[in-house]
Amino acid sequence: MPFFFKKKTSWELEAALKGSDEDNDDAWVEEEETPQLLASNPDKWKTQDHYAIMGIARLRWRATDADIKTAYRKKVLKHHPDKKAAASGRTNDDAYFKCLQKAWETLTDPSKRRQFDSCDPTFDEALPLALKKGQDFYEVFGPAFEKEARFGKDPAIHSAKLGDDNSSREEVEAFYQHWIQFDSWRTFEYMDEEEEGLDDSREAKRWLDKKNRANRSRLKKEDNQRVIKFIEVAMKLDPRIQRIKEEEKAAREAKKYAKENAGKKEAEEKKKAEEAAAAAAAIAAAEDKVRREAEKKEKEAHKKMARKTRNAIKAIFSENGSFLVAKATASQLEEQQAKFDILIEASELWQLEEFKERLEAAKGAAALNAVFEEELSLLKERQDADAAKKAAAAAAAASGNVVVKKAKAPWSSKETTALIKGVKNFPGGTVSRWEKIAEYVNLHGVDSPADSNDRSADECIKKSKEMQDASVAERNALQSAAADTAAKKKAVDIKEKATDRKEVNTDLAVPAVGSAKAAAKPAAPAAAAGTTAGGFILPDNDKWTAAQQAALEDGLKKYPASQFSAAPAKRWEQIASDIGMSTKDVKQRMKDLQDAIKKKSGKK
Repeated sequence: MPFFFKKKTSWELEAALKGSDEDNDDAWVEEEETPQLLASNPDKWKTQDHYAIMGIARLRWRATDADIKTAYRKKVLKHHPDKKAAASGRTNDDAYFKCLQKAWETLTDPSKRRQFDSCDPTFDEALPLALKKGQDFYEVFGPAFEKEARFGKDPAIHSAKLGDDNSSREEVEAFYQHWIQFDSWRTFEYMDEEEEGLDDSREAKRWLDKKNRANRSRLKKEDNQRVIKFIEVAMKLDPRIQRIKEEEKAAREAKKYAKENAGKKEAEEKKKAEEAAAAAAAIAAAEDKVRREAEKKEKEAHKKMARKTRNAIKAIFSENGSFLVAKATASQLEEQQAKFDILIEASELWQLEEFKERLEAAKGAAALNAVFEEELSLLKERQDADAAKKAAAAAAAASGNVVVKKAKAPWSSKETTALIKGVKNFPGGTVSRWEKIAEYVNLHGVDSPADSNDRSADECIKKSKEMQDASVAERNALQSAAADTAAKKKAVDIKEKATDRKEVNTDLAVPAVGSAKAAAKPAAPAAAAGTTAGGFILPDNDKWTAAQQAALEDGLKKYPASQFSAAPAKRWEQIASDIGMSTKDVKQRMKDLQDAIKKKSGKK
């Protein structure tokens, strides 16, 4: 044998022996070498089973590098041409060894081994696509998934198990998620054709290469479709997936049913609400109609009462010579009539009724004229107060300043008494009832309009509710206070000659109901109660002197109300100055004289 062949043979033996695990020789399983295997043709190496040639057909793609080296060492020692030549004397018996060399070359190269494993002739590409009656899904499809998992690029898929009927939904979804993203490393270069008879020209090689690449692409596509179809069938037949879908369907139907029921319930509730709203609207409309009719009747009754009261006052005015003394000139009568007309038209019904009561209580021209002048003064004060409020509001709006409201004081006993009387004077059903009660309180619950707390209708309503919620003792005390105040205001007759109408211009101030009595300056006691020269009845326990009373009457003549229509307060200042007393004392005196008249007459 030539030297170079022996050298090469020694190197091959060394390569086969190097790195092999001799300790595993005892555990090594020798596979049977069939005559057909031993007769393998090295020229047809693409059709041979390299794992069978190496004696590791039982391991195949699971064989490690150590397994391949051990198998190759044992096969070389057995089938090396030198060994056979020594045994048989034939030097050309190397066909099997050549097949062995090709198997070694293929299986020790990772790329070539992967190409061969991709087209392993023993691999069964058939996958289950149905279940026969009585077959178990997990027994049929479990091994198929494990078989295909060998081609997955993701190592996690090698350990992914199909599981069983007790697997959780999360495990099932995770398993199929791996397979939906399955990426096979299979390649089909091993199936490339090598056409015999082609020349070595560049064009021929390009044609063959193009043909092989097209064939690889087709095989790869077919293999992917095969796996995809298998996964789809598995998901369709998996009882767990079916159960999950049924649960999801039941949940959807339950949600849909609940939504439909909610819609029906909502529609029913909406219908009921609409019906209730319609019924409430009908009731409200009926109540509004009744209220409007009641208000209309009330307005008509109010107008009728106002006309009746005005006519009564006009009759008194006409019967008593326009409240003027004898020998009144035409101009005085005309002026008096103009004042009377303004007073009648500008006063509310309750104001007219009080005016009428005081006129009926007054006796004689002087007393009637005094009541008339005082009513004019009250009207003027009301008009001035309204004008001042409007001017303040307009000024605030023009300047953009915020009007800072004065903090209101607690309700006084006078205001509470005026509220009780106002509630009685304006019963339920009265148009703008609480606004009128508030106006009544603001006018009769203070000593003067300047001291008014400007009680609003809401404040009066709130206070009234508080009084209703008060204890019985508290309500009785309030009612007694109101009764005492009313009793103190009874009018008395003025003793005066009916035919004696002296030319005097006297006044009698009648302040608002509930005004406080001011203490007069100490002076010598006057004469016993009687009638003065001006027709006034002196009050009991009078503390004014006859001179002070005479000065008062002279002042009323000297400063008639007609001269101070623009500024009524100025008139009282002049009279007080002449007497030598304060304006407050003079007004209190006029009030005491009025109380004496009411007390004497015995009328409210």
